[in-house]
Amino acid sequence: MLVKGEGGRTVKGELTQQLLDAVGIMLLGMGLVYLFLSVLILAVNLVAKWCREEPEVKVDLKVNDASSTGGANTLDPKLVAAISLAVQQYRSQAR
Repeated sequence: MLVKGEGGRTVKGELTQQLLDAVGIMLLGMGLVYLFLSVLILAVNLVAKWCREEPEVKVDLKVNDASSTGGANTLDPKLVAAISLAVQQYRSQAR
């Protein structure tokens, strides 16, 4: 049963052509997505290899330097007492 549409074309042939066009567009779109994802994975792997090498960091520690150890070891006894009291009060309230 063929139904003639406008211009003498059959509806069945027109529908078949539209379905073929739709399948072609679908395959093109899926192919482009696949290509994009492949390029993205390749780029991520290249960046990972590029960033893997970490530069060496040289740290020179001075053991007997009086200026670096003298200032760090002196704490104000009043500050230590205030912090200790605050911690004790917090622990007693938390129970």
